[in-house]
Order: sequence, then C-alpha cells, then structure tokens
Amino acid sequence: MKHTIHLMVGFMGFGKSTIAKQLEKDLSAKRFTHDEIMRERYGRNPDDFQTKYKLVDDFIKQQTELCIENNQDVILDYGFWNHKKRLEYYNWAKTLTDNVLFHVVRCDMDIAKQRVLNRTKNNPDELFIDENIFDTLSKQYEPWSDVDEFPVVFHNSK
Repeated sequence: MKHTIHLMVGFMGFGKSTIAKQLEKDLSAKRFTHDEIMRERYGRNPDDFQTKYKLVDDFIKQQTELCIENNQDVILDYGFWNHKKRLEYYNWAKTLTDNVLFHVVRCDMDIAKQRVLNRTKNNPDELFIDENIFDTLSKQYEPWSDVDEFPVVFHNSK
C-alpha cells in the first residue's frame, strides 16, 4: 500500500509546524517545512524570495516523491493559503499516492499575529516577518471553505 501525503493548511502563526512535528513522531513520517529549508539555505531575510521559494519547492517535491517510493508518509508543512494552491498540490500528490489528507489548523488571526511578531523578535533563526509583512500576507490567506472538497482533518490551535 502506498503511504500518505499530509498537507498542512493554515496561516503563519496558526501552529501548523507544532502539529506537523507531532504527526511526524506519531506516524514516523518525513516532514518538510518550507520555511525551515528556506532559512537553512538562504538565511532569515532572503533576497529574490520568489526564485528561492521555487527552488525549495522543487526540492521538497523531489524528496516527497522519493519518500513515497520508499513507503514513507510525508508531511508538507506549507500552509496552502488558498484554494488554488490546495487544488494544485492535491492533484500533484494524487499522482504519487491515492492517500492524500489535508490537516487544517484553525487559529484566531490576532493570536497568530502576536506569535509571529514574538517569534521574529525573540528568535534570530526565524524568517523575518514584521507587522507590515504579516498584514500584507494575511490578505492572501483564504480559510478552508466548502469549495475545498478534499479529505480533511481539522485541528484547533492551542
């Protein structure tokens, strides 16, 4: 039986990575967190962000394919901020395995904002996200809705 690709949905600061790390342990899965790889390769505040984002994305997709071929569950800790991105990755994941499951993390946006600003201030290893960047990017986030007709598990952030 082919293993499962788990897709983490939620905005920054929602607690996706915390839940993804727990799933990684519980399922003996391989977790890929896009932000962690970006930081490791390009630093906290990379220039030419879009180009580097795509390079990391391509790397994660290649690694995911290898993991599924080797019968290992995979967790993609991205965020999948809108329906278009969710559909794109669902269709891609379905080419690798029939087992694709979204994990939607729900959180109050004000709580998420405080978490992100505190993380930026207190952890020099985190990607740099200030209030302006958070507010700008939050306009791109589309919460899970009826249009997202995919297999899903919901999580509430603590």
